[in-house]
Amino acid sequence: MKTLNFKASVFGTLVALTVSYVICIAGDLLLGWTMYEVWTPLLPGFTWPLTAGGFLIGLVWLILYSIYIPLVFVLPYNYFFRRSEAQNEGV
Repeated sequence: MKTLNFKASVFGTLVALTVSYVICIAGDLLLGWTMYEVWTPLLPGFTWPLTAGGFLIGLVWLILYSIYIPLVFVLPYNYFFRRSEAQNEGV
């Protein structure tokens, strides 16, 4: 097994969140969905009805979340993986 790549995890998370965000915004505008109710509390500064500024602030928050999520998952995983590998070598 290998450790997880932090940079790849950041970009993968960013793509997944951005695609979800754009699909939800498009659904809100075109189909009358109410997904903005989910994004509003998660993305401070995001406003509805949608404005260009609110949309861009939402993207900035997605970038920050895309760094935060791998920080709390990938780094601890890699730490415990390396620790486990070191213990297995000592056996």
